[in-house]
Amino acid sequence: MILSDKANQIGESPTLKITAKAKALKAQGLDVIDLSVGEPDFPTPENIKQAGIKAIEENFTKYTQNDGIPGLKQAIIHRLKEDLGLDYQPEEIIASTGAKSSLYHLLQALINQGDEVIIPAPYWVTYPYAVQLAQGKPVIVPTREEDGFLLRPDQLRAAITPATKAVIINNPSNPTGAAYNRRQLEELAEVALEEEIFVIADEIYYRLVFDDFRFVSLAALGEEIKKRTIIINGVSKSYSMTGWRIGFTAGPVEIINAMGKIQSHTTSNPCSISQKAAEEAFQGPQIDVSKMVAEFQRRRNYALMRLQSIPHVSCFKPQGAFYLFPNFSYYYDKEFNNFRIRNSYGLAYFLLKKAHVALVPGAAFGADNYLRISYSTSMENLEKGMDRLIQAISELKTPKKVIQIRLDNTITHHQGSVARDGNISTSMRDALVAEMETHLSYENYYEWNANINGAIIQLRTNVAHLYQFWQENWYPAQLESDLEPHGIIYAVDGIAGREPRAFYNSETKTGVVVNADNYAPLRSLALGMVTDISERLFNAQGVRGMTADYQGQGVLLTGPKGTKKTELFFSLLQQEGWRLHSNDYIFVRFAGGMPLADVGERKLFLPTPTVESFPRLAGLFDHSRCENVITTKEDCQDMDCLRQDDCRLERGAPFCYRASSKAYSLLDPYWIEGPKKHVKRTALRWIFILRYDKTSPAMVEFDPEDALRILEFGESFGIRSGPSPKETQPFFNPHLLVKTPERLEFQKQFFRRLLENCRVLLFNSGVGKADDIISKIKESS
Repeated sequence: MILSDKANQIGESPTLKITAKAKALKAQGLDVIDLSVGEPDFPTPENIKQAGIKAIEENFTKYTQNDGIPGLKQAIIHRLKEDLGLDYQPEEIIASTGAKSSLYHLLQALINQGDEVIIPAPYWVTYPYAVQLAQGKPVIVPTREEDGFLLRPDQLRAAITPATKAVIINNPSNPTGAAYNRRQLEELAEVALEEEIFVIADEIYYRLVFDDFRFVSLAALGEEIKKRTIIINGVSKSYSMTGWRIGFTAGPVEIINAMGKIQSHTTSNPCSISQKAAEEAFQGPQIDVSKMVAEFQRRRNYALMRLQSIPHVSCFKPQGAFYLFPNFSYYYDKEFNNFRIRNSYGLAYFLLKKAHVALVPGAAFGADNYLRISYSTSMENLEKGMDRLIQAISELKTPKKVIQIRLDNTITHHQGSVARDGNISTSMRDALVAEMETHLSYENYYEWNANINGAIIQLRTNVAHLYQFWQENWYPAQLESDLEPHGIIYAVDGIAGREPRAFYNSETKTGVVVNADNYAPLRSLALGMVTDISERLFNAQGVRGMTADYQGQGVLLTGPKGTKKTELFFSLLQQEGWRLHSNDYIFVRFAGGMPLADVGERKLFLPTPTVESFPRLAGLFDHSRCENVITTKEDCQDMDCLRQDDCRLERGAPFCYRASSKAYSLLDPYWIEGPKKHVKRTALRWIFILRYDKTSPAMVEFDPEDALRILEFGESFGIRSGPSPKETQPFFNPHLLVKTPERLEFQKQFFRRLLENCRVLLFNSGVGKADDIISKIKESS
């Protein structure tokens, strides 16, 4: 992996993405009406531009004070006093490179790892990501259209936990235009003071309010709440200065000083020329702001009137900003020329392609039933855009037959593998078990016994999702009251202060999975535990690989990542006479000198991107239990796909199986081709050790000792994506828990016997195809 986890968890701004897409279509010669952009269409007022020009002419082009020039800070203080009745000192003000930069530096200064920040939804798209970048946890609290999209005090109080550090109040709001009056702010302030949390007041749109609405700053409600309020503001919206990049923060000195230290190592001072222009904006004539507000109100009234003419569309009347946020959910599951609208992304995609009108999907703001319309464009564009939108919506029809798939999908907070300690001491095991037991309360406790290749493993967990997957993955074990399981696994989530990790004690056959609520770490621990047990009790060995049966002959494909095992495996299964045995792990024992392979799992645990190799699986995944299947474009992790313009999620698909390598499904093997295409036991006759390159021969017969050396060290020249070093696993088996020299020698002797009883070939999947394997087996039969 080249990029950090932090980078991979952060998506591109959906609003900027939509704007870029609209501009790209315009560049192709299409007449696109862009109602997505969040910036005024008016020019920057002339007096402000002249102040910038004067700064250049006077060579005011050098570094300035890190936190802003004194003149700008005094101008900010003047504007806060005149407009809002607030008194601040220069040391309580810091100027930054835009309000977004102000917010970033504030959260970096205020939030510790694990701190919670309450964010009312719908929210500005950057809020959750900015909190995550500060290693905090965004806590989303949905608001309702019937409440004016305002956070109620009872909602705020209910969302507060001991980990809550702050709440973000965007007033007026992007994307809804909702604004809080004095009484509503006082109720929120009362909760914030009682609970001793900070209020981040994003007031970037405070000058843009309509219908004689009187804006009140939360910090103006009294000295006590002012001490806990940090104001974010800037010049972009009120003065049409989006490109000048000047924002500011007003708040307690301690926080402002901390922001200054952070800013000194990121952007340093904001642009010197822009600071002079912003100083003039705050100090100079304000008549242009009033003119903009009057025009925005005229446009709002027009666009709102047009929206109200669309059947089944509701739209809250905003008190500020320059957005409308209509509810279009009635038109989900409608279609045009077999194009089905399923969500806000699908509707926005349809309107862009069909009507050439760019809007922002509500899902980007945490409210999928809505679209955001910006009326910060000319009245001419607004009229054309609304005409096109209304016409396109009128052409959506109810399908003759609506078939809606409701995917059984769980999104887990942890995804991927975990670090593992494979042979902890008994004393450490006892301490871990005692800790786990304290988190398994009777009202949230799940227990189930699985029979895995004859070994009875008991799961004890507080995660319903893991319990459901566990039950479905394995065969049940009916235990008598006096019969003890061979092993026990504790899978416990929600333990503060612990990183996701797995532990195993071989002596007591006890496994522990901490703070990993996805199924893969639990399954891996179970397979490794059963391998440890089977070696000693059943004289059977766990083998990692994909196995199929061809006319009674077991065929094993094994090798490292990057050797195209999955593509090769499913290509074989589509051929006549080939039957599915296992897609990942088997248990092998010798009977009469013959290696017999058994399947320990009742269901196949398949990564959902497998649909790329076997498209028929998509329809089967639709009816299977899944985890971490991507349902929104922002969460897509398929970087190759992200470069494509035609995203199925944007076209309205409810989910995408290929969008994350961490998405899995539990699939019944009988569903693939029926009972006749699946066997639970096969006699191994062929072992193909895979490698991948473009120059080596497709297939080479292997001496057992040469093959054993490759297996022992887990290397066969497979490739991995990215420049990181290739990870190796003894015997290509990541599930092995106990890797002492004694146990690895035991494995080595087992594999020596296995290889001596099978035909072994080194297969280069970079050159060879499934047909080569089929031909080789047929000619030897």
